[in-house]
Amino acid sequence: MLTNRYSLLLLGSAGLLFANSCASTSAWQTDTSKGTPSSFNSIRLYLCTSGGCGDLGLELVRTCDGIRLYLNVFGLAIPPSETDCSISMVYVSFRERSYTFCADRLLGGQRLLIPKNVQDDIIEYLQNDQPVFIRVGRYQADIYPEQFLKPFTKMVGAPL
Repeated sequence: MLTNRYSLLLLGSAGLLFANSCASTSAWQTDTSKGTPSSFNSIRLYLCTSGGCGDLGLELVRTCDGIRLYLNVFGLAIPPSETDCSISMVYVSFRERSYTFCADRLLGGQRLLIPKNVQDDIIEYLQNDQPVFIRVGRYQADIYPEQFLKPFTKMVGAPL
């Protein structure tokens, strides 16, 4: 009986440690990768939206081909569309409008490539200090524009 109490205590402590290890910051962060050849260089600007392990994140990646926006989840896979398993349906909402769109579902189902026109809308709203709401499957997040403009401007202007 005494051993079972200690086992439960250890399991509870391990769970707290695991939960803390999954905690993410709500600030935009940057990362630079240098490749060989230099055409593989990239700059990444990313945001994880909350502190648990089942979270949603945005990731802007700039390469010599331009900027791409990805939606990442850190938990169960994003469900595919009922009609096409290579895409997922995503809902996005801004202050004055909202719509649903199809995003390419990448291998593993935990990463979506956002279409260029939606990417441009999201970036524009964040640059204009307006929040964006995103929902896909069981995941949803309010993306606030605080601390976005400065790292985004730096990412766009940085040499690759």
